[in-house]
Amino acid sequence: MCTVCGHFVRKGQIRSDDIHDMLIKMSHRGPDTHGVFLDGLIKRAEDISTLEPYFQKDARIALGHSRLKIIGAEERSQPYSSCDNKLSLIHNGEIYNYQKLRALLARDHEFKTTSDSEVIVHLLEEVYRDALKKILGLLDGMYALAVTDGRKVVVARDPIGKKPLYYIQNKEVTYFASEKKALWNGKDEPKRLMPGHILELSDSGLRIFKGYELQLPQIDIVDFRRAVSMYKEAIVNAVRKRLSGLQESTIGVIFSGGIDSVLVAHLLQREGKNIKCYCTGTPDSGDMLASEQVARELGFELKTTIIDETTVERILPEVIRNVEESGLLQVEVAIPMYLAAQLASEDGIRVMFTGQAADELFAGYPWYNDVVREEGYLILHEKLWEDLTYLYKDTLEREDKLTMSHSIELRAPYLDRDVISTAMRIAPNLKIDGPEDMLRKRVHRQAAVELGVPPSIAFRKKDPAQSGSGIHGIVERLARRHVDKVKDDLVEKNIDRDKGSLYRYGDDEYGDDIARVYLQKIEDEIKKIYIPAYLNKQECRCH
Repeated sequence: MCTVCGHFVRKGQIRSDDIHDMLIKMSHRGPDTHGVFLDGLIKRAEDISTLEPYFQKDARIALGHSRLKIIGAEERSQPYSSCDNKLSLIHNGEIYNYQKLRALLARDHEFKTTSDSEVIVHLLEEVYRDALKKILGLLDGMYALAVTDGRKVVVARDPIGKKPLYYIQNKEVTYFASEKKALWNGKDEPKRLMPGHILELSDSGLRIFKGYELQLPQIDIVDFRRAVSMYKEAIVNAVRKRLSGLQESTIGVIFSGGIDSVLVAHLLQREGKNIKCYCTGTPDSGDMLASEQVARELGFELKTTIIDETTVERILPEVIRNVEESGLLQVEVAIPMYLAAQLASEDGIRVMFTGQAADELFAGYPWYNDVVREEGYLILHEKLWEDLTYLYKDTLEREDKLTMSHSIELRAPYLDRDVISTAMRIAPNLKIDGPEDMLRKRVHRQAAVELGVPPSIAFRKKDPAQSGSGIHGIVERLARRHVDKVKDDLVEKNIDRDKGSLYRYGDDEYGDDIARVYLQKIEDEIKKIYIPAYLNKQECRCH
């Protein structure tokens, strides 16, 4: 996991201190080593201050990278160069099939590291014309990357959108970065590079086109036993894939006691990994009670944090600063994960696993009952795919930023491309047994039982994160203490920014307006901290 950022100037050059500025603002994403590309000059260092003289240089193309060491034991940092030094690459993410790709390339390419990222640059050497579009389908993993041949820059994002990437244009200069806060300037709203898309920066300007997209497969698994069998194989392989090359002695798990996180923890333990589970909530919240009970029963090591009003009030600005959003639902869901990642970071954890996406794949949310009742199973199938394709903005960008704020990489085996393909080939009536099925996720639960999870746990009903952790009531009580008057403009601004599948299915607006005003005010104050530094720069150099 890493930080990536850069600039491209259509005409002329600008000073490269903007790269230093962006890397500093995202330093939590890559605290270990750093590197820059400045019009062909590549410099790397463990201490970013060592690179400061180079940030004073002018450059037409500048790339910046900071590394969180996960795969590859070497001290060498990105950018990586091709064997002929014509291509330079920076990459954020993990390529799970890198060892297979490396074996295919080893005969004709000299590898200088054991990193998964270096595989990408040698793949690009093979087919550089339209290369990125051609190789993205070969990369099994999560990524945001940029590659340059010294004339143009090509940036790409994985098809699920697990890794975030944003950009802005300011006259002749385009900037891009892993997080919005690196781009905030008070006038240009950072734009998201969509999952599976490619951003090309050249003398001709900015061009965006589709790279590699996941396709909705046909429904061809209609037998329950076959569905369970094929899904078991896919999820076990997905977990193993995410352990390949991993040298961490202990792996963290975002844990709620629900079947999704329980199955992930169980499979990790079954692979012989030392795991530590993390859960946060109010003392009597559903998540806390379930996680403690399940951890005792299955022998998981569990670490918890009790959430109260004082804690929430203290961390709210930090949560909003990191997720770069103040939407009520987004923030309420973010708080437990932020605290869980903080706990893990204190224990030295660098990699965590999550149960994210099982609900979208196997119809886990209660509103899917209404879809079956009112529109039928085929529409449910379409809705599940739609929700899966919206995960990048509903969930994934938020969770990446939350865990990376504590220098932790988050891995999501349910978002494995083979798991997605298998799950979406399964007939939806095998996932939810009619509109009155309050448990849902039937294939998922049965597979968990056959993989060794006790039935009493596999078939437990689960609360949504914000109610399961007890957060919702706390945020509204704090808002009533801090806000005297509800301002309609702040309410509308906050609603426009909020997101989540609940909004696509709920008839009523989520939460109180006073809570929206409270969170929006916090976000507005945070942005004031970042923006003034930019406004004092000369127009030709600022982003």
